[in-house]
Amino acid sequence: MKTRLFFTSILLCFCCIGFAQNTDGGATELMRAVSSKYQGFSAMKFHYTLKVTKDSKTLSSSQGDFALNGSKYRATYNGQEFYCDGESIWNYQKSTNEVSIYEYDPEDDENMMNPQRLLKNWEKQFRAKFIRDEFINNASVSLVDLTPKAAQSFYRIRLFINKSNKQIVRIALYEKDNTIYTYYIEQFNSNATFPDNYFTFDKSKYPGVEVNDMR
Repeated sequence: MKTRLFFTSILLCFCCIGFAQNTDGGATELMRAVSSKYQGFSAMKFHYTLKVTKDSKTLSSSQGDFALNGSKYRATYNGQEFYCDGESIWNYQKSTNEVSIYEYDPEDDENMMNPQRLLKNWEKQFRAKFIRDEFINNASVSLVDLTPKAAQSFYRIRLFINKSNKQIVRIALYEKDNTIYTYYIEQFNSNATFPDNYFTFDKSKYPGVEVNDMR
């Protein structure tokens, strides 16, 4: 799964869900309630489990963390670490002990690791549809599908929303080759606080790291 798609799903579902447009089923009212709640969070942090399946077979399972504070973020994904302090972006590759540094550009529409620009454009890109209610892990959960208006490698993002607290507990992305990426959201903290250096890569913690400064 591409890094681009990973950030697409995470930032979409936790920051700008309310910008998707409804087609039927009362999805708009639900989406607006969820959006209002998440937009009120000044910072957030959560752990996730990612399961990849295809044709009913499990291909892989991994875990990671994601933190967001304004234009700053930090994430772990598939052996990689990402840091952004609002000025620079660090992408650390554990397998090669190598970090690449890029300039943070808030005007770059193609930068999928740019939360601010990403949030701005989702209104024109998705339609929302209420699917059904289910009872999952002793909680009533609403399923809502987001479908892209323009062609993408995936054709659907399904959100699982806790009806009582309006929190997203699961995200499933459906690729056109029948691969499904399902994120199980755990340990969600909407009152997270971070030290000043939390969103900056500290190379002193990675002995022998190779630095590629692309700024």
